[in-house]
Amino acid sequence: MQQNDQTKATSIPTETLSGGNMNAPVKKGDRVYRQVTDGTPTIHRILQHVRGKGLSWIPEPFGIEGGREVLSFMPGAVPHEMPFWIWSEDTLSDIAQRIRQWHDATVDFDSDGSVWNFTADGGTEVICHNDFAPYNCVFSGEEFSALIDFDLCAPGSRLWDLGYTVYRFVPVMPPEPLGDESECSPFSLEETFRRLDLFLDTYAAGDASLRYSRETVLEACAKRVRATADWTARFAEETDNDSLKANARMYRTHSKWIAALAEH
Repeated sequence: MQQNDQTKATSIPTETLSGGNMNAPVKKGDRVYRQVTDGTPTIHRILQHVRGKGLSWIPEPFGIEGGREVLSFMPGAVPHEMPFWIWSEDTLSDIAQRIRQWHDATVDFDSDGSVWNFTADGGTEVICHNDFAPYNCVFSGEEFSALIDFDLCAPGSRLWDLGYTVYRFVPVMPPEPLGDESECSPFSLEETFRRLDLFLDTYAAGDASLRYSRETVLEACAKRVRATADWTARFAEETDNDSLKANARMYRTHSKWIAALAEH
């Protein structure tokens, strides 16, 4: 019987998951295996912590096996081509609620002596996901079902984390391409402002202390996207990756546009 069980276990098909260029994830059965980082033990602790607060849409960690971290597989689809339904107001409001839930669940996490892979900004108010964007969200149909990829988690401010999420989900981007930069918002500037206010109202959920002003969030967004440009440019040079070099230029162009927007 033991031999049959071992044979059955080794016969589980392995599937390489798309979109994981930085960590080469593979799926075996209902678990995902990813490259271990220096911060993996800490990240597993924060995942356990927030799941203990009721956030079932966060993967469950199962430790490290054979030099790879093991997580529960979160079924669904991750959008990479930005289908138009991703811009629905229902999705925007849902994402605002989810990142608020994540932040609130991390407030009392003890990070003393912890090792992280990334550095955020703004002290230790919460544990920032730092990449709460469509390409790290899992959807069942058109409904949000899970958040993935926590390698960049680190202590920081709510505003620092919100800055990148509004950049990607509102999105706080120019309504038309700037120069050679192709990525832009499908909405007019007026509609972008309205969507940003909806996001901020939903995130605050009636708590005046967490209802950040549009200007404050735009300033945080510009700073966050500029930091992304710097990090991406360094990594692009190290890997001689032309695609990442183009991304770094786009982030830098966008950060300047957002900074100018915050001043008006």
